[in-house]
Amino acid sequence: MSDRKGKMIVSTRWKMSAAVAAAVGALSMVTPSDAVAAESTGFGTMEAAPSCFSLKQWDDWTWTGYRSHAEVKNNCRYMYRVRLIWDDDLDGSCKQVLAGSGFGEWRQGYMPSVSEIRLC
Repeated sequence: MSDRKGKMIVSTRWKMSAAVAAAVGALSMVTPSDAVAAESTGFGTMEAAPSCFSLKQWDDWTWTGYRSHAEVKNNCRYMYRVRLIWDDDLDGSCKQVLAGSGFGEWRQGYMPSVSEIRLC
């Protein structure tokens, strides 16, 4: 669209959509897609947790059958993000564990057990 003198008239809506498209394009150039994919999964590292973590495991019987429990404690001086790697079941989610604290997880069944505490 143009006015009487031949100048182009640009609508406000078009200006806004062009600005948004430019911002999204600039953002995609700043953040590599591989880094976003690795960060979104939260499981970028395969490194085992430090040896100052302790793990206690036990099974018990409930009315639904056996249940396997795991309790982790951070005896380190620093905070770490860790997850539990379970044998014969789904791995745990990534959790932030402060120094001196811990958390517990359980899985249904007699066979599941934690094979590793891994950094994430």
